[in-house]
Amino acid sequence: MLTKKEFSEKIGLKIKQLRVAKGISQAELGRLCMKDRQHIELIENNKVSANVYTLYILSIALNVDIKELFAFDE
Repeated sequence: MLTKKEFSEKIGLKIKQLRVAKGISQAELGRLCMKDRQHIELIENNKVSANVYTLYILSIALNVDIKELFAFDE
């Protein structure tokens, strides 16, 4: 089982991987989610934990099923 910190790190990394793979900047993703670039950076770098609604909005902005955010490489 992952600790809360490990889980948040993996979520942030997954969001960054998906964003980069789609060629989207942090600023653009922030605009799509109605968040600022700094908030996206904080989530990706595990400085803040994203709540469930934010993860939902991020999945829509990234055009992926929310389950994809939880598909971690072990």
